[in-house]
Amino acid sequence: MSSPDPKEFKAMEREQWIFYPLIWFTCGIFVILRGVMAHLVGIEWVDIDLIPIFLIYLIAEDQDFRAGCLAFFMGILTDIFAPCQLGLFAFVYSAILLGINQCRQFLDFNKIKASVLLVAIFLLAKWSLVLIIIRILSLGQSIPSITFILIPISALITGMITPFLFYFLNLVRGKENRDYA
Repeated sequence: MSSPDPKEFKAMEREQWIFYPLIWFTCGIFVILRGVMAHLVGIEWVDIDLIPIFLIYLIAEDQDFRAGCLAFFMGILTDIFAPCQLGLFAFVYSAILLGINQCRQFLDFNKIKASVLLVAIFLLAKWSLVLIIIRILSLGQSIPSITFILIPISALITGMITPFLFYFLNLVRGKENRDYA
């Protein structure tokens, strides 16, 4: 057995201490500024959610625990800024992530087509669960303004962003060997 190369070890260490906190920071800023960005761009009618892209990326990189933590905490942060019951988005993000994680035995998450499909499915499931839970447990909350027609459009737009964000994440991480066809 050969000993680990010190350069590889330093690269792995840098990845641990820089890359993953960068993902958390990016997701947190996105959640906080999501409404402002949508208003400035003039696309309040569509829900472009980058959190599922980061979650699917982490699962593809065998970072299940980090993905679970990110899903839960970004869900809580979304709950804080959304006019809904605290814990709704945390539950929805975590539940969908558990379901998608079970798809690992059937799909290769390292293929970009599968990742795009999973991001779109994540958004469809997210809004379906949110709307069902809000309708069933109507606690005097306002129902989100997104309609059933706009949910597939949002999933399609977010799915189209996925390959570009995956490519960028791989560049930042120093990996360029994924299939982007």
